[in-house]
Amino acid sequence: MRRLPLVESRSAVYEDWPARPDDFNTIPLLHDSRGRRYTYLRLSVTDRCDLACVYCMPPGGEDEHAVRDDLLTFEEAARLISVFAMAGIRRVRFTGGEPLVRKDIVRLVEIVHRRTAVEQLVMTTNATRLAELARPLRDAGLHGVNISIDTLDADRFASITRGGDLGRVLAGIHAALHVGLEVKLNTVPLRGRNDDELGRIVDFAWSLGATPRFIELMPLGEGAKLPSSMRMNADDVLRFLGDRVHSEPPTAVEGQGPARYMPASNGSAHRVGFITPISNEFCDTCNRVRVTAKGDIRACLASRRAISLRNIMRAGGSDLDLAWAMVWSLSGKDRGHHFLEPHEHEHERVGMSLIGG
Repeated sequence: MRRLPLVESRSAVYEDWPARPDDFNTIPLLHDSRGRRYTYLRLSVTDRCDLACVYCMPPGGEDEHAVRDDLLTFEEAARLISVFAMAGIRRVRFTGGEPLVRKDIVRLVEIVHRRTAVEQLVMTTNATRLAELARPLRDAGLHGVNISIDTLDADRFASITRGGDLGRVLAGIHAALHVGLEVKLNTVPLRGRNDDELGRIVDFAWSLGATPRFIELMPLGEGAKLPSSMRMNADDVLRFLGDRVHSEPPTAVEGQGPARYMPASNGSAHRVGFITPISNEFCDTCNRVRVTAKGDIRACLASRRAISLRNIMRAGGSDLDLAWAMVWSLSGKDRGHHFLEPHEHEHERVGMSLIGG
């Protein structure tokens, strides 16, 4: 039985894996050895971004960007998603880098919506190009967007994003809401940088009918270089929100991502989400699998170990070959993420923009 090619990584981490067994003749539902089922795919469409947020991207950009021929083509991406759908994936999130910098991204959304059986297509974006693309994306089949916005102050925004224009992001938010996309606003709370705005961000989101969410600073890439004292957990954020939310324990939404939500205290339908991978990890309920822009499947955001689904397709592999690679990549997934474990070599650190956060 032939062996299919593995991912090539600058970190020189290679993992041998067995060829597809002869009795592997149907595509199974994705699960791991710990019984976790996978229904949510995060697919990066590019590792490039038009911003360089201080916790994500180096000032000059990552030094291992994929060249164009390394990226999954739209046809390859659609084929992968189709196989993932047969394996039980029901929700697909397009990520980056910044997905809207990928040329013809609307066409990719349309192809996936038309050709695959996934139930919901969503996207994470910085919204700098969303004002002009919101309507085409909605018409192509996109259901919602998570928009990154860490401050409502234009100067502070330019500082955190290293040159970004807050006005363009706000225009993108309003355009998305206008065309009927579900909108969530993602904020990374940073002590001493934007903590004085957290209540204002919640009020702003609720005033628009959007859902605010606070994502704990993760020690990945540039985030690992920031002082740990800047990290704020959910309790820290709640102290800045005052009486806006009920004090009852947050709850997750089944089948979606890792966010846990708390309802508004005023009896409205508003809520606030918290994503806390460090202070209150959610690995035991993980339902997500990631594919990078180069087609590498990764079981965890914190790991560089991967198998190249792109290489399998380009070597003539079948859908069963792809499914076996998916199954094998998840089979040995650890219970937790190991974010805080020391790295012997700097190159073992993972750049979030290279994986698709």
